[in-house]
Order: sequence, then C-alpha cells, then structure tokens
Amino acid sequence: MIRVLYTDDDPQITAVVQTYFAHFAPECALEVVTDGRSCLARMLRGGIDVLLLDLELPDINGLNILSELASRGDSTPVVMVSARGQTPLAVKALRAGAVDCVDKASPQFLELPALVKKIYARQQEKFPGQRRPPAVTESYRVLLLEDSEDLPLTLADFFSRNASRLLLTSISRLDRLEPGHPRFDAVILGPHPGETGPLDALRQLHSLFADAPVILLSARNDGETAVAAFKLGAQDYILQQEGYLSELVFSLNSLLRRADTDRLNQRLSRELAELNHSLEAKVASRTEELQAEIAVRQKAETAAAEHAVRLQTLSKQLFKIQEDERRAIARELHDQVGQMLTGLKFQLEAMVRATDAGAQPADLREKLVESLTLGTELMGHVRELTQQFRPRILDDLGLRAALEWHARLFQRQTGLTATVEVSLPDQALPIELQIAVFRVVQEALTNIARHAGCSEASVTVTHASGAGPAEGGARLLVEITDRGRGFDLETVLASRNSIGLTSLTERVTLAGGTVEIFSRLGQGTRIHAEFPIEPVPEARAGLEISASGVRP
Repeated sequence: MIRVLYTDDDPQITAVVQTYFAHFAPECALEVVTDGRSCLARMLRGGIDVLLLDLELPDINGLNILSELASRGDSTPVVMVSARGQTPLAVKALRAGAVDCVDKASPQFLELPALVKKIYARQQEKFPGQRRPPAVTESYRVLLLEDSEDLPLTLADFFSRNASRLLLTSISRLDRLEPGHPRFDAVILGPHPGETGPLDALRQLHSLFADAPVILLSARNDGETAVAAFKLGAQDYILQQEGYLSELVFSLNSLLRRADTDRLNQRLSRELAELNHSLEAKVASRTEELQAEIAVRQKAETAAAEHAVRLQTLSKQLFKIQEDERRAIARELHDQVGQMLTGLKFQLEAMVRATDAGAQPADLREKLVESLTLGTELMGHVRELTQQFRPRILDDLGLRAALEWHARLFQRQTGLTATVEVSLPDQALPIELQIAVFRVVQEALTNIARHAGCSEASVTVTHASGAGPAEGGARLLVEITDRGRGFDLETVLASRNSIGLTSLTERVTLAGGTVEIFSRLGQGTRIHAEFPIEPVPEARAGLEISASGVRP
C-alpha cells in the first residue's frame, strides 16, 4: 500500500483528487489535510510515502513547508501543486527540494495517481528493501549580525513559524559576542553589520567561525560585492526581494546539511584512519607473532632433524656396542671359561681311567682336589664376568659399595687408580637412578682408560637439597675428573664418532638429568652430571631394604 498525503485548502479540488485516486490508484491510501501546520504535524509522525503539497495554504507557504521538511532531514518525495503557473513555481519548488511540480490547470494534474506510483517506484529503487533514513530532529544555532531592529524581528518571527529548528541569535556588532559563546552552526551577515562593511565583517567572521557557513544578505544587487564575498568564503548571496525569507531558509537548510555531511565525512575519515592504524598495528603484531612461531617451528624442525640423526647414529653405535659386548663375552667364554671347562673335563676323565685301572684312594683324592680347585676358579671367573654386566652388589649393598667394588676391579684390570668419594642422602634412591649413576661412572672410567693417557682419576658422588621446584629440588651430583691429555670437545662431538661420550650423554638424559663436559688439551677432563632425586614409594623402599638386608 502506497501512503499519500494531500495538502490543500480547496475542498472541490480535494474531492477531485480523492476521486482520481479511488478509480485509478486503489493501491494508494490517500490522507487529506487542509493547512500547513497539520501537514507538518502529520509528516512528523511519519509513515507517508509521497507528499502532494499545495503552494498556497492559509497559514504556511508550501515552499516554507519544504524548507522545514529539509531542516528535519525528511527525505519523503514532495510534488508541488499550484494554480499560479508552472514555470516560475518549478524553479523555486525544485530548488527547495521538490521532486516535481504540477499545475492544477494542466492536463498533468489529472495524471497525479500515475505520477505518484512512478515516484514511489523510483523511491523504492533508491532504498531497496528498507525504510528511508529517519528524519533528523536536532536544532541548529544561527547567528545574525545586523545593526538594524527590523530584520532580526522579521527573521525570528519567520523562523519560529516556518523553520522552528533554526534557533536565531542576533547581535549588532561582533565585539558584542561574550567570551565562551556557544558554537554557531551558521552565520547570516545582514545588510548593516555594525560599523564595518560587509566584506570586513566577513573577514572577521571567517577568523571567528571557520567551520560555520556564512550567508550574505544584501539590500541591493551589487555584483562586485557578491564576487568579493564568495572569494572571502561566503557560501551564498541573497537579495532582500520578494520571497527571500523562504530562499534564506532553504539556503540555510542546504548549507547545514552539507556542513553536517562534511563533519560526518571528517569524523568517518578520522575513524577510518584510526581503524587503519589499529589494523596495521594488529597486522604488524600478528606478523611478528607468525614470524616468531615460524622461527620456533623451524628451530623445532631443525632440532627434530638433528635428533633423528643423533638417534640414527646412536642406534648404530648401540648396535656396535652390543656386537662388541657379544664378541667380548664369546672371547671370554672361549679363552677362559672354555679352557677351564676343558681342563676340568680332562681331570674327570683321568679319574675315570684311574678308577678303572684300580688306582689307590690316595691317588684319586689328589686328582679330585685338583678338579675341585679348577671348579672353584671357574666359578670365581664366571662370577667376575657376571658382575661386569650387572653387579649384584648394587642390588645387595647399594650404590656406594658398587662404585668402590668397581674401582678396585677397574684398577686390577687396567692399572688405573680411581679415588671414590660418596655422600648419599638419607632417603633411599630409586634403583633406576643407582643403575644410571653406576653406568655413567663405568663409561667415564672406560673412556679415561682408553684415551686420557693418565693413571689416576677421581669420582665424587654427593647430593644437594632444594626447597622446591623453583630451587631445582633434591639432586644427586656426579663428577668424574682426570688430569690426562684432554681433547677439543666441539671437534669430537662434530665428528659423531665418540661412542663413549654419546652413550654417556644419552644415558644421563634418559634418566632425567643434565650433563656438562669440560675439557682442554693438555689440562684433563671433567664430567659433571646432575640427576633429580624422586622419592621412593614406601612399599617399594621397604621391599628393597628387606631384600638386601635379610637375604642370606
């Protein structure tokens, strides 16, 4: 339904219009008011799609109604109708904001229903699927600079009746402005602007109200003054002739809307600049975060690749160690255990032959003693070989006894003297930690015997207590030092051929510890390892103590 408001004080023409719309535009709902104030009141309530407005009304001129609607920001399309002729009216009406102008005496007046539907369709295309922008309800403060008495009264009366949103303040001279005066949205420069001329007053106004549009109101048509006024920043030049009040209101509304648009554009530009700055800052921040993430990822990928290479190298080294150990075990079994078993076999066979030959008991006893002696030596050698792979003393007597036993055995096997100092905490240590420490010392002493070229080494095992995780907690400290030939650590690690150092480092890491290796050519080597001490569960600790203390 198209809602149409028709404003006319002639009842006969109103009846004709109602008949036309009833027959030719049943889709239009026509409302009728007979004066300008009723028209403005109805438009203020909203809901009208097209306004048909008569020029001559009993209270308010149709052009003044157009100005008031413009000051409200009401975008309802208006068609001006008049019986005074179309051409002069069209210029004024279209300038005041009407979309069309129709002469009541012309045949076009009979086509109002079709014109309304066409205007409505055009408006729907302009605002598809939505209501028109709401009317602006704010007021504007207008300053009038005029030294006469009649013009301020005339403008104030006209504004109050036809442009209520234009609040007029009049002064006779610029020096009458009080300090801290309110902001004015527009300025009217009257024909008599105090003691100065219009152009001098315009210069002063430009310095006082740089953003407010200025309209020069002149009593005579002076082209040179008009040109100079526009050059000095005036936005309009209006002559005091018939209809100038309506023209003044229209010009003010147009300039104020333009000023509002400029201020809105400036505000939006500032907000857009702030948003761009904020977006650039966010993009820069996010870019830095992404670069940091990429760097972390690349570092992790590099570390993973290096770790994979280390794992591959370690796997090869562990395989070689296993083969070397198996070869050593086979050689030991063949050279020592195998020979002893062969000798024992020969002794037993000799006893069997002697028995068959009727040997005396004394001879048999001598051979039996030799066999027992050989069996005892064999058992001792097997026990010593077994201790090298898993010392039972570590399970039975603990870490201190195992390290001291290994130092003695190592000295007997290699001639290297190892001084052992052990200071363990009162709490029981997990067996996994004891094994890790024993293997680290065992590997370090083996490396010293092979490469250090010295005859002495020092092993120190102690502990450090911490109140909590921030202080590192309780830790077991292991240090092995020698005064041998030393080596260049970076060169050795880069060669990836140091099986002993790699095995030692990996063993400490798997046990949750950290290791530092210090070595200089000709100044010896120091290996420092730290292991976190985790409490042993009571049931497990009691079982180990019972097993080690009660076992016969």
